[in-house]
Amino acid sequence: MKTYELPAETKAAKGYTHKVIVTHDDLTDTDAAQTINLIPVTAGTVVQRAASRLVTSFDSSDATAITTTFKLGHNDTTADDDAFIVSQETNPSGTVVSYRANPSATPFVFVAGTAASPKYIQAQVDTTASKSLADHNVGEIHFFLRIADLTEL
Repeated sequence: MKTYELPAETKAAKGYTHKVIVTHDDLTDTDAAQTINLIPVTAGTVVQRAASRLVTSFDSSDATAITTTFKLGHNDTTADDDAFIVSQETNPSGTVVSYRANPSATPFVFVAGTAASPKYIQAQVDTTASKSLADHNVGEIHFFLRIADLTEL
């Protein structure tokens, strides 16, 4: 996984502040579900918008793993695994969704989390029941977020 704060010109032109790239190499759980902590945040952080772009479909060496979905959410005091991006099918055996934008739950302000004990913007990844996410051998998705720290304004 790679996380980037976007340059000022891109922030101004595109409206997003951060980009996170998740690939098949990040899917390490040998069961059907995995939560990936993407960006640590503290109380007062607001996620104003989110979007995703599937670059390469996620596929597995196990041909019976026919679904691979991503959701983007958080683990704040009232955790919500799809607060920012609802379920997005990325497996070519399913109906692939190449682009997603935030649902009505965004914007969202974190009320918990400190520098020593942050909360996270998280990706929830699921595959076919009883299959292994670690068997995925191809796939890449990009998440774009507009994040602001209200304590710094």
